[in-house]
Amino acid sequence: MMESPVPFPIQQGWVGDSTLLGRALAAALGLMILGSPENLRAHPAHAQPVNYPFVVGFERFYSGDDNLEYLAEGGLVLLNELNCIACHAAPESLKNRLTGRPATKLDGVGSRLAPVDLELFIRNPRFVKQDTAMPSLFAGPDRDLDEVEALKHFLVSLKAEPELLKESGDIDAGRRLYHRIGCVACHAPEIGYRPEDLPEGIEIELTGLPSVPMNLADKYDATALARFLLDPHATRPSGRMPSFKLTEQEAADLAAYLKAGPKPELPPELAAQIEADAAFTLDPAKAEAGRKLFASKNCVACHQPAPAGITERPKQAKPLSELNADPAARNGCLSEKPVGGGVPAFFLDEVQRKAIEAALARLDQFTPLERDGRIDWTMTTLNCYACHDRGGKGAPETAREPYFAVNDVGALAIGRWGNIPPPLDKVGRKLTDAWFDRILFGHGGDGEVRQYMEARMPIFREDDVRPLIAEIKEADARVPPIEIDVSGLPRHQRAPYGRDLMGIKGVGCVNCHGLKGQRALGAPVIDLTNTVFRIQPAYFKELLLDPVNTQPGTMMPPLFTGRKKADQEVEQIWTYLKEIDQNRLPDGLLRTDDFELKPEKNGKPIVFRTFLSGVGTEAVAVGFPEGVHAAFDSRECRWRIAWRGRFLDAMSTWDDRFCAPAEPLGEGVTDLSAAFPGPATEAEFLGFRLDEKGVPTFLYEAGGQTFEDRVEPDGKGLKRILNGEERAFPLR
Repeated sequence: MMESPVPFPIQQGWVGDSTLLGRALAAALGLMILGSPENLRAHPAHAQPVNYPFVVGFERFYSGDDNLEYLAEGGLVLLNELNCIACHAAPESLKNRLTGRPATKLDGVGSRLAPVDLELFIRNPRFVKQDTAMPSLFAGPDRDLDEVEALKHFLVSLKAEPELLKESGDIDAGRRLYHRIGCVACHAPEIGYRPEDLPEGIEIELTGLPSVPMNLADKYDATALARFLLDPHATRPSGRMPSFKLTEQEAADLAAYLKAGPKPELPPELAAQIEADAAFTLDPAKAEAGRKLFASKNCVACHQPAPAGITERPKQAKPLSELNADPAARNGCLSEKPVGGGVPAFFLDEVQRKAIEAALARLDQFTPLERDGRIDWTMTTLNCYACHDRGGKGAPETAREPYFAVNDVGALAIGRWGNIPPPLDKVGRKLTDAWFDRILFGHGGDGEVRQYMEARMPIFREDDVRPLIAEIKEADARVPPIEIDVSGLPRHQRAPYGRDLMGIKGVGCVNCHGLKGQRALGAPVIDLTNTVFRIQPAYFKELLLDPVNTQPGTMMPPLFTGRKKADQEVEQIWTYLKEIDQNRLPDGLLRTDDFELKPEKNGKPIVFRTFLSGVGTEAVAVGFPEGVHAAFDSRECRWRIAWRGRFLDAMSTWDDRFCAPAEPLGEGVTDLSAAFPGPATEAEFLGFRLDEKGVPTFLYEAGGQTFEDRVEPDGKGLKRILNGEERAFPLR
């Protein structure tokens, strides 16, 4: 066994040994942490790290409180986020909150980190990342550096070269992106960097902001770092670092910026060790010994799934309920210095020890979380509160607010609603299931509706957040519920009435809200194009009738107060928004070129009811982005015509239903009566349904039989699918 009798102290705990590498490292740490120049701390990747495991939920909400009852709640956060329960089983009553967190996946770690960094991480993770939550098994006086060497070879053997980037990174673009899209909600901003939208004379005070350190950025090469930023969950499945929907170019730019901070001058001994690392040769025998050690040292308790070839199950230590919570008898993981014997050394600070001891002493007093408690627990551990307020808790600190940028300075006229992510009060009854899926998991496309806001809603793992959605929906249900008729059937619900209400001659929604890409007349707020897909109808009515109490702090005026037909008018606006593709924009937003319907513009079909030449007064025209279109006669329940090129001009339909029938704008109008015959007996039209791509299937009954009838482009023309049977028809 290699001896290492002389430890080097750095603030707290032991971080080195008397070997050449240990002395060099201690000197390097002294330069970077104790005596680093100010410019080293300016870059966020070199922000001054804390000297204990950093757990953001604990830091923000618990670390400054001396009340032991409250601090004990923070202790539970630490027990979970430090993954103590991987070895110490939680009481049954706490298993719904002490679920633990999966650690970093080690697949490909030998390609992400250099051998010297892996060695340092194994000896004592705080060598490499001073604030890490990963404990050390080799910081005590009985450490065996032969075992460190074997584990290093094992981890180096876990190779998975990342796919090369197609784009090169731009440092300035990365700096701007970092300070605009929400990175600084969790991480430190660059000291001295002024957001471009910040008025002169306003200073930012950054002292004391709890920021998640990221001092591993220097250890990854640019490609590995960019690949991590593109899909953080692939490497860190805990979900604490979500995906910001970056493009490859944006990931390359951010990686270039994060690696661009000033580098300290390393002592010659460490520089020589790093240079020698380039000639590192993997020893298969040591790698196999390291594989066995990985299991025997219980690394498999946290790193799940374990690397390939390791099948051993984690070993269990004493359950939490049997641990000694007496501060006078601190030992094991709570000891102030490494104790050896394979006991993990976390190097907790005094507040963290007090919090954990307070939690352990009160384990039998904690009860299973009720619904609201589970919501708060999830939002705390996933750090949702970094951006969002719920129930008066959370939202960005004042000093961070300038880093939430806008791309339209007009949005600043509406105050914090213009650049700060919205509060989550009542969000459970506000958003539809489909929109939750879109904004949280990226299902169905981008979920951004505040186009003036640069901050992005990140993507989370479904396993982490899906239960939260159900809890929030239940918690936010309104009692009694608001009644709203959205059938569109009563005559008062006609869409043209809603269009008139939204215009400048109505209640003036267009003064603030845009539609279909057309910006509002005044300060921009949410574009209403996706309202019906995004918002639950009852909440829509609740908000319009009483905006001040529905969304406290909103700048939306109570436009419907005192209006005798307010209930009907809200339903008219809803009907208009539901049929927005079939109607022109409200007065104030309408442009002359808005009359032409262009399915290729949005990349999805347009379904349009109109009077159409060659079809009749009950035509339903279907325009496809591929430039092939058809029209269905809903009176006779049959396809009538098809054509290529441009789709339709809707001016006559929107302006006056008694004008001459619309004409197809394209060419090659073809009669489909013979190719796609209708039913032989009188038919009853039952409407149509849209699939996920927006293609309609028309429904009708004839002769006692139900029919499902649709057409879609097939490259050469149209393909009809009638009750599952397909027939192609080429168009000239």
